[in-house]
This record gives sequence, structure tokens and C-alpha cells, in this order.
Amino acid sequence: MTTDLHLLCHSRSDAEALSLRSHELLKVLDAPPCPIPYAVAFSYESRRNPDLRKALEPVVRDGGKISERQWQDLFDRFLMPNSADAWQSVGDAIKALLSSVVDNMGEAGQSAAGFSAQIQDAISTLGTPQEPSREALFDAARQLLAAGEAARQRSAALQERMQATIEEARRLGDELEEHRRAVMHDPLTGLLNRRGMDARFDDLLQEREARPLAVLMVDIDHFKGFNDSFGHAVGDAVIRNVARTIGECIRSDDHAVRYGGEEFLVILPDASMEVAMAMAEKIRTKVGALRLVRKRDNVALPALTVSLGVAALRDGEDAETVVIRADAALYQSKNGGRNRVSAA
Repeated sequence: MTTDLHLLCHSRSDAEALSLRSHELLKVLDAPPCPIPYAVAFSYESRRNPDLRKALEPVVRDGGKISERQWQDLFDRFLMPNSADAWQSVGDAIKALLSSVVDNMGEAGQSAAGFSAQIQDAISTLGTPQEPSREALFDAARQLLAAGEAARQRSAALQERMQATIEEARRLGDELEEHRRAVMHDPLTGLLNRRGMDARFDDLLQEREARPLAVLMVDIDHFKGFNDSFGHAVGDAVIRNVARTIGECIRSDDHAVRYGGEEFLVILPDASMEVAMAMAEKIRTKVGALRLVRKRDNVALPALTVSLGVAALRDGEDAETVVIRADAALYQSKNGGRNRVSAA
């Protein structure tokens, strides 16, 4: 039993043909073959999502370009709702797996009952316990040996099927975890996405009990210049490097989020405003120390800087409000000359 979340409705040959057409479409739209654009292109070429085709058709017809954020919007609007189909498919597989376990257990019970009946038959051939004949003893021994061998074979077959069931359960568990991660994480950076952010906020605010919590908003300065001068592939590399640097700076219990485009958010549980400001300054300094070089021609990229805004959660405040205040502080940094940290 297999459940492929990515090719549920396609044969291997169909999927390969769709993959080639998807790559050609990405070339036409001057888009990198990254996971989100590729998923959108694959769905478009498969013609299984009329709403997506309607939205993308004018751009394809005119040979236009699509920004990274527009790719993300297309993915969120037209593909993420269909993730329920994938969950349903895995759910169906789990139901079948449970049925298999029940059948195997039932068969084990039947085998045990059958073995018991064969033993009783063998005992009955012995006649009275006081005077069993030699022939009766031999018959009983033969029956017991035959029953034991049959039980052994059934047990081995059952054990083999049960092992296969266990392996299938593990595979399905891994598949569910992979899909859950894909739904909650940004494919370019591996950081949490907005859905993952909302889930973390929900958990932290429910557990807060007056413990401090702070939020950082981080934005790459002059990012459009990197895309315009070096192309989107280099722009993606810049985003990945900044994301990795943020991950190296934060604590194990903190949560980094790709908030959108070149903007990031960091959730700092149990952090005072003083701790959050120090963390923001650490991120700003470490990003500023990055020296990136384009691999294909060893051209050095301009120095990177980031602007940051910091806000601490107030009593009675919700996640949306503290993020808005951190975002306002970020724009103070932008308006104040960039490459700086501002407090809400």
C-alpha cells in the first residue's frame, strides 16, 4: 500500500511529461525551479485546477513575470486548500492499515482456536488415560506434530504480515510529519511560515501565565537592488543566508519566521525588552558581517544590512497587536537611515 502525496492522480509517465512542461513554463515566466513556483506550474499544466489556470492564464499568454510574493499568493490561494485532499488520502491509508491490524489479530485468534481444537482431537484419540494403545499414541503424536507445524507456518506468515503493517505505519507517520512540516514551514528558508507562526503564538499565549514575550521584526535593507542587479536566484540566496544567520543568533526556544518576501519575524519567549534589544543587535551585527560571493563568477555582493523593530507583549495584548507594534518600530529604523534597531 503506497500513498504518494505529490502524484496522487498521475501515472509515472504522465507525471514525467507534466514535469517537463512545468519546467518549460517556468522558463517562459523567467521563474526559478523552486518548490512553490514549480508546484504552481505543475498544477497549471495538469489542468486539474480551473481557478488557478484562470488566474495564471493572462500572465502566461502575455509572457509576463511573476514576483516571489505573487508565486506565494498563487500557492496559498489555489493549492493550500487542496492539502485537505492529501490529508484525506493519508487518513484513508491509516484506516486501511488499522483494518489490516484488526484482520491479522482476528486471524491470530482463529489460528489459536484451530490449534487448540487439533490438540483436543489428538487427546480424544488416546481413548481412556489408563489404557492408551500404541497405535493411538502414534496417531496422537502425528496429529500434534502436524498441528504444531501448521501453527508454526501460520505464526510465521502472520508475523511477516504484522511486520509489514508496522513498517507501513512508520512510513505513513513519516509522511504525515513531512506534510505537516510542509504546511507549517517556508520551503526556501526552512523557517516557520505565517501558519506556523500563528500556531506558535497560540501555544505560547495559552501557556504564558504572565511570563514575558517579545517580538522582533527584521527586514533586509535595499533588497530590491539585489534582485534587480543580480537576479532572483541571488536574491533567494541572500534570503537563505539571512535566515540562517538569524537561526544561528537565536536561542533554542525561540522561533524564527519568514514573514513574507525579505521580511522575518522572531518570537522570543521568556524575553524582556532588554534581552530582545540585545538579540536584535546581535542579529544586526552578524548579518552586517556577512560577505557573500556569487559562485559562478566569484563576484562579491554588496554588504548586507538589516533593520529591526522590537516590541514586548503587554498584559492583555494579542499576537496581532504586538506584531503591529514591532512592525511600526521596524519602519522607525527604516526611516531613521536603516541598519539599526528601534524599540516600540
